[in-house]
Amino acid sequence: DNERENKYTRAANFFTLWKKNNILIRVPNPAIYFYVQTFKLSSEETRTRKGVICLFKLEEFSSGVIFPHERTLSKPKVDRLNLTIACKANFNPIFSLYSDPNFTIEHKIDIWGKTTPYIDIVDDQGVSQKLWVVDDPAVINEVKSVLKDKKILIADGHHRYETALNYQKIMQEKYANLTGKETFNYTLMYFTNMEDPGLVILPTHRLLKEIKFDLDGFLKRAQLYFDIQTIPFTLENEEQERKKVLAKMQNEARQRYLIGLIAKNSGSYFLLRLKGFELVDRIIPAQKSEALRQLDANIMEHLVFNHLLGISGSDSAWEDQVVFVHTDREAMDLIKSGKFEVAFLVNPTRIEQVKEVVAQGGIMPQKSTYFFPKLLSGLVINPLSPEEKVE
Repeated sequence: DNERENKYTRAANFFTLWKKNNILIRVPNPAIYFYVQTFKLSSEETRTRKGVICLFKLEEFSSGVIFPHERTLSKPKVDRLNLTIACKANFNPIFSLYSDPNFTIEHKIDIWGKTTPYIDIVDDQGVSQKLWVVDDPAVINEVKSVLKDKKILIADGHHRYETALNYQKIMQEKYANLTGKETFNYTLMYFTNMEDPGLVILPTHRLLKEIKFDLDGFLKRAQLYFDIQTIPFTLENEEQERKKVLAKMQNEARQRYLIGLIAKNSGSYFLLRLKGFELVDRIIPAQKSEALRQLDANIMEHLVFNHLLGISGSDSAWEDQVVFVHTDREAMDLIKSGKFEVAFLVNPTRIEQVKEVVAQGGIMPQKSTYFFPKLLSGLVINPLSPEEKVE
C-alpha cells in the first residue's frame, strides 16, 4: 500500500462503484429508520431493543447536549478520519442513549412493526435485525419532538463521534460561505431509550500479552488489597468451576468489588474480593465522581494494571498489551492457546452506574461498557456531500 493505493482508497472506490451500479440506492425522500434487534441472552431469555436512526447535529461535548462516558485512543480516531475523508460518508451510526419514561418512540415503532420491514435478516450471532424506512413527515416530526432538547449519552462510538467533529473542522476550514446546514455538520446516530428493558451491557474481560506474568508475585502483592480465594479445577470440571466463579461475582457485585483471574498453566481460578475502597484511595487519582471512583473498570485500571502490574495508562501500552473479549469462554480459550499470560474476568457495568458517572462529570476508562448487540455497519449510510444541505 501507498498514499495513492490503500485500504481507504479501495473503500472509496468500492463505495463509488456500488452507487454507480445501483447496488446502493439512495432513498428518494427524507427518512428516518426504525431499527429493532431481537436476541438471546441465554437459552431461556430473549430480549428486544428498539431504536431510531437519523441525523444528529454535531455539538461539542462542552455544549451540555451530548456526553461521552469513555476515554478514547488516538489510533482508532486516525483510522476513522482517514476512512471518512476518503469515502465522504458515515457507514455506521453512533450508538446513543436518551431518557423517555413514556416510551413514545417505542410505541411508534410497535405500530410500524406490524408492517413488512425493509430489511429483515438474522446475523451470524443469531440476532434478528429489522429495519423500517419511515418517510412519513408527521412521524418524523413526532420523533424529532421527542428527541429535541434531550440530553444525549454516547453508549458506543466515541471514536466515531470525535472523528465527526474533526472532519467537521477540516471541512469548515476548506469551504467558505457556510450556512451550518451542510451535511458535514451532522452525523449518523442511533437513539435508544435508556429505560428500554432491551438495553443490555455485557462484561468486557481483559487479557494481557507480551508481559512476564509472575502469578505468585502478583498474588502476594494483591493480598494487601484483596481477599483471595483459590478455586482449583480439572480438565473435566473447568467450565463448571468457571461458572461458579462468575455466579459468585454476579451475586456479590453490589456489595463489593470482585475480579476473577486465570493465569496460563495455573490449574486454578482465583477470586479476588476488594477488602475496602479506602485501601485504594491513595492509589486511584483524585476524581470528582464518586461513582467513577468505585467503578470496576476504574479500579481494574488504576489498582490492578497500573499499580500491581506496572502497566502505564498510555494509549500505546493499552494497545500493545491489553486485549478485550466479551465471553468467559473466549477468555479461557485464549489462555489455553498459550498466547496470553493472564485473563481478568470482570462484572459488567450497570446502566445506573453509567448514568451516575456521567451525571457527576466523570469519564470511564476505555472499554468500560459493551452494549449488546452491536449495530450493523452499512445498514444505513449517510453521504457527506459538501454541496448538500440538511433541512
